[in-house]
Amino acid sequence: MVNYGVLGRYKTFFSGVGTLTILIKLLKQCYSQFHSHYRVQRLLRHIRPFMPARPRWEKLLAEQPFLHFNSTSPKILFATGTGSHWSMSGFESVLAAALKIRGAEIKVLLCDGILPACQECDLRLFPKARLLKEGAQPLCGTCFKPAKKMFAELDVSVISYSEWLIKEDEIEIEEVLKKVHDNDLSKIIWRGIAVGEHAVAGTLRFFGRGDIVGEVHGKSILRQYLRASLITTAILQRLLTTHHFDRVVFHHGIYVPQGIVGDVCRQFGVAVVNWHPAYRDRSYIFSHDDTYHKTMIDEPCQIWENIDLDANKEQQVMTYLESRREGGNDWITFQRHNNFLFTQIQELNLDFSRPIIGLLTNVMWDAQLHFRHNAFNSILEWLLFTVEYFIQRRDLQLLIRIHPAEILGSVPSRQRAVDEIHARFPKLPANICIVNADTPINTYALMQHCDTVLVYGTKMAIELPCWGIPVIVAGEAWARGKGFTIDATSPNEFRQMLDALPHGVLLDEKRVKRARQYAYHLFHRRMIPVDFARRFKHFVPFAYDFSSMNALLPTVDKGLDVICNGILYGKPFIYDENG
Repeated sequence: MVNYGVLGRYKTFFSGVGTLTILIKLLKQCYSQFHSHYRVQRLLRHIRPFMPARPRWEKLLAEQPFLHFNSTSPKILFATGTGSHWSMSGFESVLAAALKIRGAEIKVLLCDGILPACQECDLRLFPKARLLKEGAQPLCGTCFKPAKKMFAELDVSVISYSEWLIKEDEIEIEEVLKKVHDNDLSKIIWRGIAVGEHAVAGTLRFFGRGDIVGEVHGKSILRQYLRASLITTAILQRLLTTHHFDRVVFHHGIYVPQGIVGDVCRQFGVAVVNWHPAYRDRSYIFSHDDTYHKTMIDEPCQIWENIDLDANKEQQVMTYLESRREGGNDWITFQRHNNFLFTQIQELNLDFSRPIIGLLTNVMWDAQLHFRHNAFNSILEWLLFTVEYFIQRRDLQLLIRIHPAEILGSVPSRQRAVDEIHARFPKLPANICIVNADTPINTYALMQHCDTVLVYGTKMAIELPCWGIPVIVAGEAWARGKGFTIDATSPNEFRQMLDALPHGVLLDEKRVKRARQYAYHLFHRRMIPVDFARRFKHFVPFAYDFSSMNALLPTVDKGLDVICNGILYGKPFIYDENG
């Protein structure tokens, strides 16, 4: 509960600035303690359109009108879909404005409330008693109309989903849903699109779980996401049959509806650009053809392995990596600040005279996609396999760090790794130590004491080798295949790698150099800085601050130029600060 007794401690200051300070503190305390409540979340959805994430285009354009496109202009579709995802739709409106200035013809595709479920839905917004009665409709009033108004101020043509769904499609979709058995929902391929896989990813995100076992309404919600996937498929196929676009741009590239949009575009041979806010402060990561979750794994090493990592570049990347220990130069971070005290680590009762093997988990529901190189079917299968192995290896200590994003992420996990471990192994031996997600010990401080670190998909697989710490990859980590990690492709191969532990030595100089080259490439070239982006701590995480359209003109913002040239001309999304 909120500690209303705080008022008593400040009663002598109830005047002027003191009163305002107390009210702000109370509001922050209320927000931090009740932010997951569905009523608060719904209230925030009404507030967010008025936050800085939504640029005031009408005022800006009164000062400087756009250039007009012509018949030869590049035709770009922003398949924004979920308008109330303001950090994303707001930035896409900025990109639309910048591209219009450069002469492009822009259209925007928005859902106008016909999808029964989408990426904007999660269980916090739907208490179980109301979950099935309401569906997603209560959210739609805060989504389509405000986003349509924002894009309309830009004089951008907005295409709504319902314009492209015909009666015949609706009848066919209902027939599909009527015939499919619950056990086959995830396997459905319709009109050449794996709609079932996308429906599962959306459902897992909705529940904040890596599976829906035990969820009373699990199959019902999966059917809603499947219906949304089918509707999106029908709409995009009809739209792309009628209209020509040179490129389709949209955030994430996974979940519903974005994952479906990407698959249909590729089916029709339409070029795709996916993007997402990156880790570095005020930066974004863009990729051609597919979601960055996949393209960053498959990116050719030739792009970065010949980087001349001179003293300045090496210092630059290592300084940044040091800052990531506390997230000081990041606007996406889950690290605890100022928690490097060795006394805290000593409380874990680890024996520092014996080898310690670290293990870093991921959030189980996040980006549940199929990656062909994974050694295991899921992160949970990998985690339980590893714990079972180390129960038999009493000569080694296993230090498991549960990802802080389980509780700090945008959708808190309802399937906690520690619960899954204890359900399978009620009593763990003394050589296995678990540091839970809410334990205020910095992950970097823990891993620096490890002989080797085991990962599934975490980005720390890139960072730890930069300090010479060996890393074994079992999942879809971006470090896979880059030449500085040990990569497993099967459970048997992974077991053989565990049998070879401990390594007892740091990585050799060649591998450390490759790790630092790639880290420089990832954090300083692929993460593209944008001058007008801002961190905004309350209500929305990111905002966009500029007082004039001049900020979007060519040559003014180098990072914006890289992004626009990539969208317009297919150039690589690589930022070279020296170029």
